[in-house]
Amino acid sequence: MPRKSEFTAEITKDGYKPASVHVTNKVGSGGGAGMAGNVLVGGIIGAAVDVGSGAMLDLTPNPVNVTLEKDGGGPVASR
Repeated sequence: MPRKSEFTAEITKDGYKPASVHVTNKVGSGGGAGMAGNVLVGGIIGAAVDVGSGAMLDLTPNPVNVTLEKDGGGPVASR
């Protein structure tokens, strides 16, 4: 998925209750430093490209972990 996207993942499996997880984006750990370097070295154009492309963002949560619950029983771990 593109890093600037935001979506809800729907997880389904026969015999289990469906689950959903909202995935969003945030500035990555290197994103802020990269943006500062871009402004100093590449100027406004470099910074605009990173913002427009989503290069400074990370999807979160990553990875997505869910525990599916059987329709008639206890939880079963899934990934």
